[in-house]
Amino acid sequence: MADLTVNITETITLNGQTQAESYNQTISDINYIDIRNLNCPSGSTTEIFKFSSVPGAGQFVTSSFKYGRISNLSSVPVQLYISSSKATPAFLISSGSSFTLSTSQITSSLTPSNFTLDNIVSVSVIPSGSAAQIEYYIATT
Repeated sequence: MADLTVNITETITLNGQTQAESYNQTISDINYIDIRNLNCPSGSTTEIFKFSSVPGAGQFVTSSFKYGRISNLSSVPVQLYISSSKATPAFLISSGSSFTLSTSQITSSLTPSNFTLDNIVSVSVIPSGSAAQIEYYIATT
């Protein structure tokens, strides 16, 4: 088992003054890391991974999931859909941007208050305009 350390550093210089913030999260008991790059054709939905009670290709056990990052490596934005038994919220991921999921409770006025990782069935993307390349990074126990 290992600890996964996630570091987010934000630095900006405005009007000659630099402001910087750092956020760190340590997630313990990680046993597996899965990193994949996927080509997602334009005009169609590409399921990038699923949650289930059994592991499989591109399928992760919900109770083992600890952290996930979905990054848009292409020059076009993509719509990210998180399909669940409660709702299917969509998020725009700009070129070069990322979206993260962790074992934290998901809270938003756009989703039901009981929308958790246990409700998520799959994560998919639809590229805007042309094909997109997506990377995912998933840590599980």
